[in-house]
Amino acid sequence: MSVLFVFVDGLGIAPPAPGNPLSRVREPPLGLLCGNEAPGFRLIEADACLGVEGIPQSATGGTALFTGVNAPKAVGRHVQALPNTQLRRIIARNGLLRRARERGAGVGFANTYTPRFFMRGRNRIRSVTTVMAESAGMRLNRLEDLVEGRAVYRDYTNAIIVEQGHDVPTLDAGEAGARLGNMARAKDLLVYEFFKTDHVGHRGTVEEAAQVLADLNRFLQAALRRLDPDEDTFVLSSDHGNVEDMETSAHTRNPVPILLYGKGADTLLSDAVDPSICHVTPLILSMIS
Repeated sequence: MSVLFVFVDGLGIAPPAPGNPLSRVREPPLGLLCGNEAPGFRLIEADACLGVEGIPQSATGGTALFTGVNAPKAVGRHVQALPNTQLRRIIARNGLLRRARERGAGVGFANTYTPRFFMRGRNRIRSVTTVMAESAGMRLNRLEDLVEGRAVYRDYTNAIIVEQGHDVPTLDAGEAGARLGNMARAKDLLVYEFFKTDHVGHRGTVEEAAQVLADLNRFLQAALRRLDPDEDTFVLSSDHGNVEDMETSAHTRNPVPILLYGKGADTLLSDAVDPSICHVTPLILSMIS
């Protein structure tokens, strides 16, 4: 059994509306976030506010998602952007990849990093997922891994890296998704982070957001075609809402998806009371135990 966990930054659930670009996505998997249905998929609406006043943010939301710890309650507030010292300690102790590795699972973090990241040394920017991978003792992927098909960039087309002057091949959504799916089949657990949803939610238009989501959906479909739904499980979730409401450039209090497909999708979390993003890490660990 393989578990593919795709973390989509800034993806909430909201009713169909002119300002909700998810309204334009009809096909699975993302089509389920606006009321469409598809065989084999199950959508759970999960709380990202976690009982703490204010708007959910990336550092605490990501920490809660990837540890199962109510991070905003632990630090007393929602923390923006990068994890602070207290959050990094929570991730180091409770991170999904470390705990899965300690159970003997073969784990991977699909994202690759540019040379500029490594050149910064101790001053390099560490997101929640980076702290999680490093605290699990994992080697971070480099450009050679990307070129040789062992990694996927956070912009899976590689367009950003090419614009920066690096000699890497560009991929379309189908090619990149197939690569991710193949990588997942080689692991017990593979995590991938996609960021452009949050970026376009903050700075883009409804049309730009709709294009990002349409392309992402094709990428995810290609990945799913490489999985065996009788043996493998796909999990998609987020840290907070954003792109589902383009009438604001801020994060939202909307619930976020726990979207399941494949083995166990119809029963996982069936007994969860008030599901939240804190349920995701325990859910995944239960699948690989």
